[in-house]
Amino acid sequence: MKDFLYWICAGGIIIASALRSTDIGADTLTYCQEYQNIRALSFKEAMGFGWEQGYVAVNWVLGQFFESDRALLVFLTIFILIPIFVWIKKESNYPLLSLVMFIGMGMWNASIGIFRQWCAIAILTFSYKYIKARRFIPFLMVVLIAMLFHRTAAIFLLAYFIEGIPLNMNTIIATVPASVMVGLIGDKILNFLNKFARISEGGNFNGGISLLIVLWLCVVTPLICYKGKIPKELKFYMKLVLFAAFMQPVAFAFSNWARIVVYFSISLLIYLPDFVSEVILESKLNAKISIPVVTAVCGLMFLWLGRLDVGTFTFL
Repeated sequence: MKDFLYWICAGGIIIASALRSTDIGADTLTYCQEYQNIRALSFKEAMGFGWEQGYVAVNWVLGQFFESDRALLVFLTIFILIPIFVWIKKESNYPLLSLVMFIGMGMWNASIGIFRQWCAIAILTFSYKYIKARRFIPFLMVVLIAMLFHRTAAIFLLAYFIEGIPLNMNTIIATVPASVMVGLIGDKILNFLNKFARISEGGNFNGGISLLIVLWLCVVTPLICYKGKIPKELKFYMKLVLFAAFMQPVAFAFSNWARIVVYFSISLLIYLPDFVSEVILESKLNAKISIPVVTAVCGLMFLWLGRLDVGTFTFL
């Protein structure tokens, strides 16, 4: 019954995304307009369009069969959402809660507008099993394929090495000052990245403090509940969330950095429901302490998420 309910909800989200107006979504209208331009080119000309070749190739092939840009919306909706929803169903202990977070955190909104990056994110959902199995070559191949849809997917190579870092109190304490330093040199990081970008970006001081607070709450709360001894079942995705919290201060100098952080902060969709599950099922924990703490953190998290500027996860 739970599986049926999950896929009914997921199917509703997919249908709503596929049938939406082209006015909905950060860059939907732009992508639809460029679809018409790409389909009018020869394949060789299309490969020089300027966007990543994998994404352009998808547009060009679809354009040879379908004139309407609705075909693009339907295809990309399926291409993006189904892998993510399958990943959630496989990994999360509370898939429905993960779906609520997917919508509430603005990720759904981003996925129906920022097509190229979310194609890359969807492809990367196939890479988690290779990280866990410590199989670098297959993991690398998945990342390279994702980069054909958005170059920023290259940052996810770090996920393989993050998994090898021990997760304990000392690591987390050391991360705090290191994260502060990363935030202080955010403008220098932006200048470095501009050397490799097609279009140089200027500083954009929109903050991102809400997401930073949410990420650090999700790191600190298990330390309180488990007195620094994190269960093995939580460590994999917790490390990715910790890295997202570590890198988020760069967004204080360059708000579009959130597009980089989302490769790691999407792990919240699995990590937080699994943490709630562990707290509820773990009999060794003191319920008088753990349950109120988790309830308070979840309440605060959704309160902050409700106030998040959509720019946290998108570029509206």
